[in-house]
Amino acid sequence: MKKSLLLLSLTISIFANMQDFENFIKKEIDNKTPPSASVTILKGTKPFYTKSFGYNDANKTQATDTKSVYHIYSLTKILTATLVMRLIEEEKIGLYDPLTKYFPHLSVAFDGKKENITILNLLNHSSGIGDRSSDIREMLSHKTGKVATLPYPVGSEAKYSNSEYIILAKIAEQVTGEEFDDLIYKYILEPTDMTRSDFTYNDKIKENQVYGTIPFFSGIGTVMKLMLDDQYQDFYEGWTLWLKEFDIEWKPAGGLVSPIEDMTKFLQAYQSNKLFSEATKKLFINQPSVPVNSWISSQDEVSFGICWYHIKDKGEFFYQHQGVGPGFRTIIRIYPKHDISFAILTSQTSVDIDEWADKLMRDILSHKTQ
Repeated sequence: MKKSLLLLSLTISIFANMQDFENFIKKEIDNKTPPSASVTILKGTKPFYTKSFGYNDANKTQATDTKSVYHIYSLTKILTATLVMRLIEEEKIGLYDPLTKYFPHLSVAFDGKKENITILNLLNHSSGIGDRSSDIREMLSHKTGKVATLPYPVGSEAKYSNSEYIILAKIAEQVTGEEFDDLIYKYILEPTDMTRSDFTYNDKIKENQVYGTIPFFSGIGTVMKLMLDDQYQDFYEGWTLWLKEFDIEWKPAGGLVSPIEDMTKFLQAYQSNKLFSEATKKLFINQPSVPVNSWISSQDEVSFGICWYHIKDKGEFFYQHQGVGPGFRTIIRIYPKHDISFAILTSQTSVDIDEWADKLMRDILSHKTQ
């Protein structure tokens, strides 16, 4: 009873302080930067704020609601990592298994010295396998007689790569004899009742999908535009390019489409250990992280654990993952000290999602000083 009253008190307090953040979002929506956004916030395992803003389409014929479906892009990796951790829990995969156990033709080296890549190295992006590692992709399917050269010793640093999660999915398929899509449904979507999430816009969700946008004057937007076939580019509204419906081929690394309603369900299940045991959750979260050597980040300290970025910034520690691709930008953060987690989904590539997340957390915490 006391916990319920405390949550109710916190909810009322935070709701009172959400007006500033809502005004911020509404201003961005009015400027169509982005045209649509959805937010969910949880205290522990309890959602206390879930709301959507804007419209799904350029003509404003359909208002965005909590069931409206976005491309979440690399947030999909959290689900892929969750699947792998479940298979580790079931002893079908070992966290420290060498990659050669599953792909015996693989041979890699750094500075002429042979290196050993493990499942953990794939999960925390410290394998050295990049998205342009064509030699390694060949070795996964057949013997080449080559030795692929890595850019750094395995485990010494982390560099983000989609390929690592595609390889993890292939291993999951290999040890189970099931397709990756089916495994995600079986282990994650069905147990959490994420009924509006899929790797394609099925008939159930097609009628309420958010269409992505790319601003013409945007560096990252230009890159993302080049990644998308012309057939999926719809029309320009001023300097904003609207996109058509499309699917992503690299499903394990960024292929899921999902509404904020389902992201809420996933965070609930993740935080309540519904998807795995407490021991596996601790391994997932507390596994020592590997430093990210990048000049791009403005945050104080950034490293990679199992799937999650481990970030220290402005006196706070949090876990984070972002998704970015043609037309959409998304983020999930977990603040263990405050037992707060949230997700933000937006329909524009160039949204400064870190700024949005920073502002949201400041507004959540501001009730403590009032």
